[in-house]
Amino acid sequence: MAYDRDIIVFGGGVAGLFTAARLRRAGYDVILVEKDALGGTQTLASQGMIHGGQKYTLAGKATGAAAAAAAMPERWEACFAGTGELDLSAVKTLSGRQVMFPAGSFFANLFSRLTVFAAAKAVNGKTRKLERDAFPVVLKRDPVYEMQECVLDVKSLVAALAGNLEGRIFKGEATALSSGGRVTIGGKPFSAKTVIFAAGAGNETALKLLGADARRAQRRPLRQIMVRPMRQALYGHGITGEPKPRVTVTSHPDGTGNYIWYLGGNVAERGAKMTEDEALAFVKNEMRDIFPDIDWNDKQWASHAVDRAEAFSDGTQLAAGPQIQRYGSVLVAWPTKLTFAPLLADLVLAHVEENGRAPTPAAPPPDLPAVVIGAYPWEDATWRRL
Repeated sequence: MAYDRDIIVFGGGVAGLFTAARLRRAGYDVILVEKDALGGTQTLASQGMIHGGQKYTLAGKATGAAAAAAAMPERWEACFAGTGELDLSAVKTLSGRQVMFPAGSFFANLFSRLTVFAAAKAVNGKTRKLERDAFPVVLKRDPVYEMQECVLDVKSLVAALAGNLEGRIFKGEATALSSGGRVTIGGKPFSAKTVIFAAGAGNETALKLLGADARRAQRRPLRQIMVRPMRQALYGHGITGEPKPRVTVTSHPDGTGNYIWYLGGNVAERGAKMTEDEALAFVKNEMRDIFPDIDWNDKQWASHAVDRAEAFSDGTQLAAGPQIQRYGSVLVAWPTKLTFAPLLADLVLAHVEENGRAPTPAAPPPDLPAVVIGAYPWEDATWRRL
């Protein structure tokens, strides 16, 4: 006999957790299934930045992604205050702000073009130019802009979201799936009015089981770089005249009073095309150029390769927001960015309600094992000097 549920959500990253928690709050009998550990492959490898759209205006105009992101900080902040759509008041914030700073010879051209700053202001008016005495300690060159956009301790976010789903999160993997909502998990049959895959690269499993076109998913490889020990924290984007940040930096306490800098942006995209040795040497040279006052020879380095799983696009422009692919009673959901998780939940909830899915009383928990929160990349990294 099948376990019957209103909704089964696959994927224990922020997208799946946020969506499942919203559905639970709306009264649906929902369970979440994760095959490995909470935080998934992408969430705990992310930099935990809640974007308001400014980083998407670097080409000189407000893109669809920028407009979609503009309302996100306010929605997240309401959750962190305990007054939003979910209670995420237990989430820890690493920084209440991010900065955009010059990171190359083209920075003067970028920041002198009024269209760039005007686009950023059009998306979110909380951007301001900092005076030198307000710069982060490691930054020496004008101009530096501050954005009131927070950077999260991602593990605490995962834990807070999971707290909204107590007794409803299990470990398992789909091994059979039909568009009618029947799914096999751990050898056990389940039936749901709606099955949702918000599992990042795991969405490819759903497409395969459904016999759908695998080309509806794509992966973009990254090689995030880690460096320690850093005496000062920095949270922000190093900007040149290019549409993407040259480097994006977040800082994470290492337990010794210092920080690990976690590096993304263009260095992570370019590094994905290199061997680890090549990538580390390349990024060390980049950091020397961007931060010439820091001694990079006494540091330890490591990298983390991860695929950014997305719905297929032609690659000409970042998707303007979350996307959902429908296959009968199965939804394959792609948030595009961590910051868009509330928007993804909106889309899923609207679909469920529009299709007349009324909540039913909670059924007894299925006989599936529990799941724990995963590790940050730097907790399992192999460190070395260059």
